Amino acid sequence: MMNTNKISIGKTTDSFEELQILSQKEAEKIAETLEIKEGEKHIFQFWTSDFPELICEAVFHKNIEGNIECKLDFEQTIL
Repeated sequence: MMNTNKISIGKTTDSFEELQILSQKEAEKIAETLEIKEGEKHIFQFWTSDFPELICEAVFHKNIEGNIECKLDFEQTIL
C-alpha cells in the first residue's frame, strides 16, 4: 500500500542546494512521527511554497530492523 502527501517548503528563489537541505530536514522530522506498517511505503512530494514547483519525492518505508528509512529522489524535480 502506498500513500502520497504534499509538503510545501522553501521558495523558487532559494538555491537548489538550499531546497535539498530543507527537504532533508523536513524528511527527518516526518520520519520521527510516521507510523508505517510492514510492506507499506509512504511518499511525500516536496513542493516550493510560493509557486508550486516539485523539488523531490521522499519515499519512507520500514527496514528489516523495524526502523523508518527515507530516500529522497531529486530526479523528479521540475525546477
